[in-house]
Amino acid sequence: TRIGNTRFTARALDDRSGTTALILAVKRMVPAALKRKVIFAWSVREEVGLEGAIALAKHYGPLVKRVYSVDTFVSSDSPVESTRFADAPLGRGAVIRGLDNSSIAPLAEIDRVLGIARAQGIPIQVGATNGGADGSVFVPYGVLHVGLSWPGRYSHSPVEVLDLRDLSALERLIYAIATAP
Repeated sequence: TRIGNTRFTARALDDRSGTTALILAVKRMVPAALKRKVIFAWSVREEVGLEGAIALAKHYGPLVKRVYSVDTFVSSDSPVESTRFADAPLGRGAVIRGLDNSSIAPLAEIDRVLGIARAQGIPIQVGATNGGADGSVFVPYGVLHVGLSWPGRYSHSPVEVLDLRDLSALERLIYAIATAP
């Protein structure tokens, strides 16, 4: 359901939004124009033990340099929460999960992603939140992991809320990273 011009609410926005951003980015790509191999993968059973991601990591972990998880950034942007933690206001762009319960993104990689976003005029935020992301299981293989997100309110509830501008920024960021030299 739309809430005003740019806000949207529904249940299961967590998976729906990430999948939407990935599919929109893939649709824009011209495989022959890519400078390197890029793999898009969807994993299953995240909430019960990262089972799909573990299978992907066993197969691809020794072969890849970077992994970008796409998942909700559970934001404190609500009328009742403190902004001291998980502060990523809705409507201000995609989010790099700099720190969560499962991993810490390397500063050099955060800077790289910020540079790509800024060069493309993509609104972006960096934050710390609870939870974790699938890509964390690649870290033991020496893979750089950065979580890419959109700020969301009320995650895992029947009234999850996102701002469509953030989803657009995330799609643009995914595309920009995948096509960067």
